[in-house]
Amino acid sequence: MATANFTIYDDYILINNITEMKEFSPTQFILKVNDIPYQITGENLVLKEVSTDNKSVKITGSVYQVDKKNVQVKKNKGFLKKLFA
Repeated sequence: MATANFTIYDDYILINNITEMKEFSPTQFILKVNDIPYQITGENLVLKEVSTDNKSVKITGSVYQVDKKNVQVKKNKGFLKKLFA
């Protein structure tokens, strides 16, 4: 499996191996890189280039933070926990 690839330049960030683009706005991008969700926050963020062959994007603007998003996995309660809840 390829690794997440974030390359930061002076005036843009290049992200490779994108599997899904969830949402984007001037203040945040939410996307999946190798099926791992990430949130990019900043100001004046603009999606400049999209390359479909190697699944990469170029984002310009002031990037403040790149974080893995917390994904909550809902667990089913077991029979005994339901009984004594």
